[in-house]
This record gives sequence, structure tokens and C-alpha cells, in this order.
Amino acid sequence: MFRGISHITVDTKGRLAMPAKYRDAIAESAGGQIIITVDHMDKCLLIYPMDQWLKVEKTLMSLPNMDRRVRRMQRLIQGHASDMELDAQGRVLLPAPLREYAGIDKHVVLVGQANKFELWDADLWEAARESWLLEAQEDDETNEVLSQVSM
Repeated sequence: MFRGISHITVDTKGRLAMPAKYRDAIAESAGGQIIITVDHMDKCLLIYPMDQWLKVEKTLMSLPNMDRRVRRMQRLIQGHASDMELDAQGRVLLPAPLREYAGIDKHVVLVGQANKFELWDADLWEAARESWLLEAQEDDETNEVLSQVSM
């Protein structure tokens, strides 16, 4: 289970060092194999350990592709999916087209989302987070839903 936020620097070759606290889990569950793809809703990347990706992929590709919205989502998510492997130092090379899509240059934020990670350009993350906080404060429905969660 992945949770928390990590601020990371992407090196000049476009490599990201996966935080040590996640490396063992990825090695154990997926043999160090990951999938990196685009998020079809936000300008960030999604990083799945291979075992988790296979579940997502099966579900995604079982959807009725006669529906244009489904086909569009399949093209974006499956079409951009890149098979990657953590190297001996726990680094992974972020493919240039994916870095370009998410506006990733040097400073990034890795956000644990239970079965996957979101990878954001640090500036985009800060702006999105501020926007979400403002929306949450003004959104009565969100507040009602969260009142049901014991925090």
C-alpha cells in the first residue's frame, strides 16, 4: 500500500529515484517491474507496480470499446503505458513523451495512492493542491461526504 508524498529531483538524464520506502514493496510484488502512463484527467503520470497494472489493464480493456469515451480513455492510458524496471539503485528512466505530457522537468512530487503513485511536476502539484483545498472548503457535498469518514 502506497501512501504519502515525496519530493524528488529528476536527474539530467530523466531518471527518477524511487524512494527507498517503496523499493522493497515494488521488488517483492512486481519484481521491480512498473508501468508508467498518463492520467487522462490530470496533467500527471501514473506509476503502477506490474502486479497492480495487470488488474487495471484487464479491467480497462474489458470495457466496451464501441463507446467513444471508453475508446478514448483506452487510447490514452493503454497507448501511453510504458514498461519500465527499477535499476539496481532504484531508479527509473521517465520516457521523454511522458515527461513532456506531465510538464516534468526537475522537481517532482510522488503521491502514494494505495495501489499506484501519481507523479506531478512540483509547481503543477502546488497549484492543483491549492485549487483543491479552496474547492473543498467551498463544497458542501464534499464536506458532507468527509463528515462520514472518521479522521
